[in-house]
Amino acid sequence: MKQKIDKLTAKEEDWIASQLESAAKLVDILQPDQAGQPMTLAALDTAFAGFVAANSDDTDAVNGVINAVGITFGQFLVDHLGLKWVIATDDEGSDLAVYGLPDRGDVLVYPANFVAKRWERRETNFLESSYRQIAEQVKTLETGQGFKEKSKPWWKPW
Repeated sequence: MKQKIDKLTAKEEDWIASQLESAAKLVDILQPDQAGQPMTLAALDTAFAGFVAANSDDTDAVNGVINAVGITFGQFLVDHLGLKWVIATDDEGSDLAVYGLPDRGDVLVYPANFVAKRWERRETNFLESSYRQIAEQVKTLETGQGFKEKSKPWWKPW
């Protein structure tokens, strides 16, 4: 099955908004000096590291934090790199993702899965550096440096 990209429903957009609120609460609790401040990836990194250090075995709490942190990371990609929220469907199923540069690189990031994999490894302090790497790759694709256009047959000069 070829990958399919769909727009979000209003319900999915509301869910994203609720995850952003949850991330703000997480930062307020684990980074009280950041309470009420605009969200930063540094504060989110530190809050996630604090949650990982607490070594919670509460599956609901872990899933909630992974979603909140992942969706907030995804929102940074949307807000600052021009990507957009989508539902991406392939042979493995459907999931929330951020997407951009169709036919020029097809950037596709599954932010909640991105964070979940790091939770499994207990990796922390990766959001800022990952954002910078993704931003660099997007910029490279936008300028055409990372994309090779299909060459035209020599007999078709147009």
